Amino acid sequence: MPSQAPPIEQCRTATVRSLLAVCCGGGSLLVVKRSSRSRRREPIRRPIPATRLSASADRVTDLTGQRLVDGWPVTEQVRVRLARGADMAAVRRLTALAGVRLEDEVADDVDAGIGGAALRAGLDGGPDTFMRYMAEKFTGPQAMDPRRLLPPATLVLVAEHDQRGVVGAVVAYPPGGVLQQLVEHQRQAGLGSQQLFQLVMAGVMWMVRIKAIAVDETMRGRGIGSALLHRCQQIYAHCGYMITYGQMADSPELERFYRSHGFDVLERDSGFDPWVVLGVHAEIRPDPGERTFVRHQKAGANRRPGRVPAPRHSSRTPFDPGTLALHDDHLPALLTQGSGKVLAIQFLPLLWIKMAEGQRANACIDACTQLRYAYQQFGIAAEILPVGVVIHDPDGGRTRYATDEPSWYDDTTLVGHTILLLPEHDRLVDPTIEQVPEVRALRQGPVIGRLPEPNRQALRDGETSFAVQRADLLIEYQPVQPEHRDRLLSGPLLARNDVQYRRGAVNLAAMAVQAFRDAGAADRIRQTPAFPRLTALLDAIGDAPIGVDETTSDVLIHLPGGPVRLDQVPVPRLP
Repeated sequence: MPSQAPPIEQCRTATVRSLLAVCCGGGSLLVVKRSSRSRRREPIRRPIPATRLSASADRVTDLTGQRLVDGWPVTEQVRVRLARGADMAAVRRLTALAGVRLEDEVADDVDAGIGGAALRAGLDGGPDTFMRYMAEKFTGPQAMDPRRLLPPATLVLVAEHDQRGVVGAVVAYPPGGVLQQLVEHQRQAGLGSQQLFQLVMAGVMWMVRIKAIAVDETMRGRGIGSALLHRCQQIYAHCGYMITYGQMADSPELERFYRSHGFDVLERDSGFDPWVVLGVHAEIRPDPGERTFVRHQKAGANRRPGRVPAPRHSSRTPFDPGTLALHDDHLPALLTQGSGKVLAIQFLPLLWIKMAEGQRANACIDACTQLRYAYQQFGIAAEILPVGVVIHDPDGGRTRYATDEPSWYDDTTLVGHTILLLPEHDRLVDPTIEQVPEVRALRQGPVIGRLPEPNRQALRDGETSFAVQRADLLIEYQPVQPEHRDRLLSGPLLARNDVQYRRGAVNLAAMAVQAFRDAGAADRIRQTPAFPRLTALLDAIGDAPIGVDETTSDVLIHLPGGPVRLDQVPVPRLP
């Protein structure tokens, strides 16, 4: 993502006044027409309705997280529901009837309430919510260990009889052991860390194995096994899984059972190739003498295709980064509804975009540098981090928009992408992600997400990627090796423009402080102890007039001793 937009050196008077009217226009939060210099050059696309982002058109109305807990009726006396800790003794007994030993880890996860947590979220919020939940797990060192990623995607359902208790069960989860073997094999074959990451991600989120399905002998022939299998398939398909499979004894009755539910039953000792999901060729075989049953989910609006091809490179097909723009409702909504912590962290990036509206969007290094200094005015530590960017689309394609080996061109243009880390608050900020056309089309603004310390350190150290879900896209931030990071951050452009960056940042932060105060949001910030310097600034400024100097275009606070910039406001020394 080449970046060559100039820093916002000064606050344009007309634009500032229009913007302050947008942010602080009193109770009605009126939107004032912006100056022609900053007018949006692109049409505002209508936002995608939340229902379209969170569920498919053919969503089953009774498929919700609460219904999963309460259960679905099978007969007047039997219902299928999510297993609880008290059920696991019965589940062990039933799976033993099927010749399967239930792992202690599965029982422990159910007892702790974490088993199937991502699936429950997916039932309520749709596949995007499921993907977002799981994407948070694909960070840090654990991202390369499939077995540590299984609990949120593990499903244990039971069939409960009114008088007889648990009379049936099904246990299913992604094939962690298979994936672990594939990772080791592909690593020895020379597959890189990014490809291995994609292999694990695809396997855990798009492929599930039915470990066991069993019904009490005295309750067979009443449709209980079919109900368990049907709900199991339905839940995983709703969350985007492509392949459901398992192994069974070589039995005509079992073959008829699985075929009646849409499975292909393979020949004895035969396996299948999961390439369509994993992007690598392999053969998953059953134990000797057993048969494999497998079902490939048909394409639909509520699932993720599983193919993970090599990423297309955007440099082969030039893309238009567009211009910076922010929906007019974002800032007023944040001021009226945001908590103190949300305001302190999220307002500055949105305000920067509003100020830079109309400029080319490939300005990541300018945005990050200026926002880093603006956060410092609030007492928030921020650091710039170069990253690679790959977009995963709903059709299984991957497009690289930023290299993981960034560099400077002619000492003035950055070839790469940068984001901000707020280490004390476990946050990642990407103010210019909407230069990516697919992301820009969603009109959801910058990426501001949680990034815990282990994941942040792994990304910073060049070890593993971090994924963020946005609608039906997955934004993968790839690590940059330290030598490339150091070379980028020592670029001459940054040193040459440092004074302008700092000056613009002080103006930006001053405008934010005025917006907090005039919109009645300052008390929410004061109630949040995590931002003592910002609170001290608000207290020191009080009701002092704030305005734009006609000569310098700086934002000045008119204190009793005279007008000063925000970085000149006297505040008590903080511990």
